[in-house]
Amino acid sequence: MRPLPLLAAALTSGLAGCADVPPAQTARAQADIVVNIPLAGSRVNAGKNAWAHLIGRGEQTAVSVTVAGVPPYVGRPVHLYTYIYEGACGALSSRPAHSLNQTVLARSKGSASQIGPPYTIENTATVRLAALQATPHAILVRSAPADGNLDLFCGDIAVSAAVDPR
Repeated sequence: MRPLPLLAAALTSGLAGCADVPPAQTARAQADIVVNIPLAGSRVNAGKNAWAHLIGRGEQTAVSVTVAGVPPYVGRPVHLYTYIYEGACGALSSRPAHSLNQTVLARSKGSASQIGPPYTIENTATVRLAALQATPHAILVRSAPADGNLDLFCGDIAVSAAVDPR
């Protein structure tokens, strides 16, 4: 009895089964990638940190922004307005490419009697994550218009040379 040919045949058929993964599952796994972006505090919000988490969901991108704080003169409860611009933080286009303001009331981890940082806001952009990574884009977080519409945080979405923006 020769166990080696049987082992080789079993291994080959097992690997062939792995190759039959439907393209839709492969595309779904590639689409659900997460990109974490540090956001720098602006001049009016110096010393504060924030993070954006982008999750590709097919034709859309889920965006979650968590900020460590806002200036003391920003009204409570905190309202955060999030935008995606073409370009980089130092050179944004004149108008946002995507306004992510379906929800602007930030959630707080504090109790009802002590609302405080960190603040979180979640929205969805109707654009593929790969398209945002194909050319320079930046995420900008602003205060509410009632608070002066101030730029609070900005972060560049890293450009990836290996993405397909389709």
